[in-house]
Amino acid sequence: MNMNAETGCETIARAGLYELYARILLHEIDLNTLALFQTADWMTCFSALQIEIPPVNEESVEALAVDYCKVFIGPKDFCPPYQSVWETGHLQSDVIDSMNEYLQVVSPVTTESIKDHAGLQFEMMAQILRVEAGSDESLRQLPRAFFHDHIAWSERMFGLAASLAETDFYSGLLEAAQAFLASEKTTMQFNQEC
Repeated sequence: MNMNAETGCETIARAGLYELYARILLHEIDLNTLALFQTADWMTCFSALQIEIPPVNEESVEALAVDYCKVFIGPKDFCPPYQSVWETGHLQSDVIDSMNEYLQVVSPVTTESIKDHAGLQFEMMAQILRVEAGSDESLRQLPRAFFHDHIAWSERMFGLAASLAETDFYSGLLEAAQAFLASEKTTMQFNQEC
């Protein structure tokens, strides 16, 4: 078996998880997304994570919207998805300068007005991993650097978010994200040693 092909496939799979978590962080779940999650491939993915997908109906969407707002928007006892808040206690600190440097290399699909939003950062990480999977050695350090600078902080955020979530769907998904980031830390450290 070709080790590079296996590594490339694993990298693309990791990029897919970053995209999923970006979507969950940036937007509330709507009927279309819930219906998508009911397709065979997504059901397999969520089953592997031991997460049950709610039924595709307005009641499910409403319950998930309320939970999303309670967890990420507030107004009180919520989990702000902004790196600067977690690291400095206020929005748009020096983190933005670092993000601006990465934005010169990677252009996200989402146009989020606050550049240190975790969803935007996860979307950028997915793109970085896809570029790395098909690139030469010159870009191999980019994922590790971006992870260290703009992803690692979110493991704590996902832990708090999971504890605040009241729906099984969000609770399970946010716990899975926290576990994924813990494994990513190991992956990034291992890759740095190689």
